[in-house]
Amino acid sequence: MGVTEIMYPMGLASAVAFSWAVLLLVADRKPLERRWILIPTILVIALITFARTTFSLDGAIEFSIALLLFAIALIIFMAYSYYCAGKYDTST
Repeated sequence: MGVTEIMYPMGLASAVAFSWAVLLLVADRKPLERRWILIPTILVIALITFARTTFSLDGAIEFSIALLLFAIALIIFMAYSYYCAGKYDTST
């Protein structure tokens, strides 16, 4: 956002992003048993999309319809995947 050095919030966001990536890699091993990880992932994508849309409407960043549609498509696909994974639940 226009800064030339690393700021403290950037470091926090990097740590969160890295730990989330590790969580998703762990979920990749048994995806049907760990389908619950899709719920917080959907929440993260929705909140990032909300923040980006809010800042773009305020004029802080440029609005991109492509990014908005991409995020909406991701949310829809992940919700559908969560629904379909429930049909094949092997834990019962």
